[in-house]
Amino acid sequence: MKIRRAAFATLLPLMTSSSPSPCSGFSASNASQRRKNDKDFTAKIVEDVVVRDVSAKVRGNKKPTVKPLNTRQKSFSQRDPIISLNMNLDFLAKSGQKDAAIRCEEMLLRIDALHNDGYYEKSPDVVSYNSVINAYAHGRYARSSRSGNAKRIMKLMKERGVKPNTITWNTILRCILKDIGEKPSKEKVEEAESIVSDMEEAAIANTISYNTVISIISKGGMNDSPQRAERWLHRMLSLYEATQNDKIQPDTCSFNSVIHAYANFGKDSLGAPDRARRAEELIRQMERLHKSGGSDNVKPDVVSYSAVVNAYSRAASQDKSCAARAMEILQWMEELREGGDKDVKPNLRTYTAVINAFARIEAPEIADDLLSKMKKSHEAGDSSLKPDTVCYSSVLDAYAKKGGEECAFRAEELLHEMIDLYNKGDNDVKPNTQTYRSVITALGRSRQARAAEKAEQILEEMEYISSQGAKDLAPNTIVYNAVIDAYARSKCVSKAHRAELLLERMLEETQRGNLSVRPDTITFNSVINAAAKSTFGDAIVRKEAFLIGLNAFRHVHKLDYCRPSSITYVSYLNLLENLVESGDDRDSMAERVYGLSHSRGLSSEAVKAQLRKTCTPLIAQRILSSCDDCTKIKS
Repeated sequence: MKIRRAAFATLLPLMTSSSPSPCSGFSASNASQRRKNDKDFTAKIVEDVVVRDVSAKVRGNKKPTVKPLNTRQKSFSQRDPIISLNMNLDFLAKSGQKDAAIRCEEMLLRIDALHNDGYYEKSPDVVSYNSVINAYAHGRYARSSRSGNAKRIMKLMKERGVKPNTITWNTILRCILKDIGEKPSKEKVEEAESIVSDMEEAAIANTISYNTVISIISKGGMNDSPQRAERWLHRMLSLYEATQNDKIQPDTCSFNSVIHAYANFGKDSLGAPDRARRAEELIRQMERLHKSGGSDNVKPDVVSYSAVVNAYSRAASQDKSCAARAMEILQWMEELREGGDKDVKPNLRTYTAVINAFARIEAPEIADDLLSKMKKSHEAGDSSLKPDTVCYSSVLDAYAKKGGEECAFRAEELLHEMIDLYNKGDNDVKPNTQTYRSVITALGRSRQARAAEKAEQILEEMEYISSQGAKDLAPNTIVYNAVIDAYARSKCVSKAHRAELLLERMLEETQRGNLSVRPDTITFNSVINAAAKSTFGDAIVRKEAFLIGLNAFRHVHKLDYCRPSSITYVSYLNLLENLVESGDDRDSMAERVYGLSHSRGLSSEAVKAQLRKTCTPLIAQRILSSCDDCTKIKS
């Protein structure tokens, strides 16, 4: 520390307005803070040497004011000062410190300025600039993009007469990859493709260049991202076959990136089964290339197979056979592992993807069996298959989607199992909001006695636990909606009243500033639905239910933060059908409601179908014809 302060004290008076201000990398106060981290020790030595070397050049023959360097420090001081700079920049760039890139840039500019002033014979080289660009690639900056800063440094690099190399451009691509990971952009994709095309012309593109542009495309959010990524893969394959240049040889990462593009494209978009099958074809191509060439460069690994499993899992909601195919690939991976290929051993993500596949097709028993298999493997010593919260929640979601008394019973059983394990110290299975919501949904769809009351009890448990400090378990709007829906589905005589009480709690919390439980359109629709289904009880209960539904219907039309949907009008027309006697009054109210939905552009086929149930056929036809005629006149 004394060495650095003495050197800096000698250097500081000479850095007047004619020279740039000293960078934060040379700051003694910053250095004091950085010395707390042992892993930065080498970086600090290099920085001390840079400062000492500059100080010695400035002092000339003056008597040294610092202590002699020890053996380790001498080994650095005897190096080329630019090498010392590059080592320092590299250490700082990879340090993970918040302001590392800014400090790297300041240090680079300081040494460049000292070179211009004659203190150094050599100026920063391509390695120096690459280190600064790499620092921006590692960092996080809210005001400006990584790629923007990196390109600015590269522009400065060119102005100084330093020619960018493969590492420079690959680091720029990496910056774009990180930027696009946060915000998909067509422009970023096209920019990356242009960079790699230019690198091809300059014969400096390598496997990393291609792999990075493929990853950028897969995350770009474009409609043709998978096909676009695959075209670059084929381009890479063709160039390699033509040139046999090992520097551009496709590897497992190349294929995996394209497979991920197919697997992750549009969660619920159409064509998912075809994309999953195409992803599997790429796996088969990898297997053929590996067997024919005998190279491990393109050997499928657990990431490859797991991505294909995930693709089939996402496609299961569109094609139920995809769930079975996901299971078959999992079993194939197990067979390969048993045959000695440890690289394809299924992991936690693989099993979770298959569980999700069967959850999507409402086959909770199979998902539960997979969870049991994971638990047995973990008990047998396989720590990689230890079930976590996501696994349990996926199985619970499968039971919630299927519904029924048995599903609700098993869902409660799994929840209690998770709670017991967590209380024993297993933090990996800590129940979260989604866990509780799935159990509430399973109860709501079970139609078992007092299911809704159990659901509300779970809600109150969540509120209590969160009040004791577990804020991550605080119930949100979705959880409240699930409880209200449970009452709507139940046979509870006072279901409308209980639903209204929950809505009032949400409104009160919202007024206190808790926006996480602010009612939405689904909330009001569920309350109206609970009122519409209050067909039990005497006339007083039915009248109260009607008023509750009417109040919710009016309320949703007055709010600024949510709007009625077509389901709102379907539910309210159903309310009129069930709780208002047929006659002129019901027809009149139904006509006004349908007119309101029509004026808002929400008179869907479902609304029209419910209108026909609420009114007599002739009245319904007159209302529909009247609204259609008004539309024609306005147009």
